[in-house]
Amino acid sequence: MSKICSIICGAPDGSLPEKPEGLIICADKGLDHALAAGLTPDMIVGDFDSANSKPPEGIPVVRTIPEKDDTDTILACEAAIEEGCDEIRLYCALGGRTDHTIANIQTMEMMRQRGVNVTIVGNGERIYLVHEREAEIPRFRGYVSVFSYGETCIVSEYGMKYGLVRYRLDNAYPLGVSNEVADEVGRVIVHGGTALVIEHHE
Repeated sequence: MSKICSIICGAPDGSLPEKPEGLIICADKGLDHALAAGLTPDMIVGDFDSANSKPPEGIPVVRTIPEKDDTDTILACEAAIEEGCDEIRLYCALGGRTDHTIANIQTMEMMRQRGVNVTIVGNGERIYLVHEREAEIPRFRGYVSVFSYGETCIVSEYGMKYGLVRYRLDNAYPLGVSNEVADEVGRVIVHGGTALVIEHHE
């Protein structure tokens, strides 16, 4: 059974569930978002170069330095792994600097290679990677886009408005953008490589 961690990052998208699942870790400015939402984190990680709030008394704090290779989000993911978590949700990870958004997507791949599933949730979107497995997507109002995360990936899509059967997607042409789930459940099967899936809920 998966152990879930909800990591609250510092991007402007402050949309948070009322009760994030599992362990709650704030990455630097994510502390501001958590406290504004009335949430008490289990741990705080960061160099505190952007957070405006003081850590509450009694909450474990892992302080880092601003001059480092790893982002605060990576360090928060590392802390989650040390706590035994293998399923991570990143909140407040979209809508700010584009370089930070790309860094968060690359962090998903970094964690995937370590056997940890990471999903970015926010702005009405769910973003995740599918590597040589099947992902089931219940029907919702909105769009599903599937992109090759590496140079190419082999993808089938069933139960979707536009189907694919063992199609080679490449990272130089966005064929998989703006699909829709047509059946009760859509299926995205990645036969080879890694796909980046974005669910845009309206």
